[in-house]
Amino acid sequence: RHKPAPDFELVRPALFALAKLIYCKDDEVLVNSCWALSYLSDDGTPGNKKIQAIIESGVCRRLVELLTHKNDRVLIAALRCVGNIVTGDELQTQVIINCSALAGLRPLLSHPKKSVLKEACWAISNITAGNHGQIEAVKDADVIPSLVRLLRDAEIDVKKEAAWAISNATARGTDEQVRYLVRQSVIPALSQLLVTRDARVVKVALEGIENILRVGAKLSSRVDGFNKYAEQVEASGVLDAIELLNMQADTDEEVHNLAAKVCVYFDGSEDE
Repeated sequence: RHKPAPDFELVRPALFALAKLIYCKDDEVLVNSCWALSYLSDDGTPGNKKIQAIIESGVCRRLVELLTHKNDRVLIAALRCVGNIVTGDELQTQVIINCSALAGLRPLLSHPKKSVLKEACWAISNITAGNHGQIEAVKDADVIPSLVRLLRDAEIDVKKEAAWAISNATARGTDEQVRYLVRQSVIPALSQLLVTRDARVVKVALEGIENILRVGAKLSSRVDGFNKYAEQVEASGVLDAIELLNMQADTDEEVHNLAAKVCVYFDGSEDE
């Protein structure tokens, strides 16, 4: 855990022992082993070589199993490691998905501890930043309704992580996947975030809304030219919220720019 981290090649041999220790029945051993793996999987190397080494050690399925552990300290350590692994590339993320990670993550979105909610949303946001098939896996695991509930009802720092998960899906998903998100009421859930005082949350919400409007414009051009998503966005109070943002002297410049992109869909110039 120390900074700077030791040369990974010096600690790589420990993976063999850790891969065995995570099957230990002693909770303290499990906690420490999972945290050790999480530190080792905190990767910023080219090609995510640390994450790849973790995967090749064969620990992924066991880490996913530990997401259901009765001891929250074990669960949280395993969750951090799973979250680190899905920050890797799409192939590395797919390894975790193939271990039924989404089935393990979904119940955690109802966990009483805020730290678990945040970590679970963060892990899912890294999956929804993946490819169409990975977003479809999130959809099929029935995770989106729980994310929308958190967007609506959770504390702001949990909402922020849930917003990333939804916004990533609007950016990376197919038109049909975005339509599914709209049917799950993500528009009003994202819209209510525009009144928060956290500029990062507002940016993520605006990005998600603009992505949805873009898909709505594309779909409308195939039918009758009417962007029904724009109607839903307006009904959710987005334009009123943007007007308030524009009136505030301390509003972040990037927020202003994102708000302007959203407003394009309401001034007759979305075909630009």
